[in-house]
Amino acid sequence: MANPNGRKGAAFEIAVRDYLRKAGVFVERLVKNGKNDEGDLVCIIAGKTYILELKNRKKLDLPQFWREAQVEASNYGKARNVETPISYVIIKRRNAPIEQAWVVETMDQWLRRANELS
Repeated sequence: MANPNGRKGAAFEIAVRDYLRKAGVFVERLVKNGKNDEGDLVCIIAGKTYILELKNRKKLDLPQFWREAQVEASNYGKARNVETPISYVIIKRRNAPIEQAWVVETMDQWLRRANELS
């Protein structure tokens, strides 16, 4: 891959995939498909499918990252004729290990998850 940003992004995807696999999660990288992109990783936890949009950038643009995650999760669902999976944005923290990456979710997602755990 000639693009240094592409290499950086791919390395982050692989590191997150490997981290999740080590934690016992079923996770696969998704193929890039232009406007029909379906996210970076798909994982299944407790029977639920999640689409992860990963970002390894200096400048954060949360609204743009979030829009991409939503569109790509929708593309994933449409391509498989299933309900749109829940999506998250995972952001690499500078000079920090994978387990300290940030996970972005909506208040609704957080509240549903918190209620499921109680």
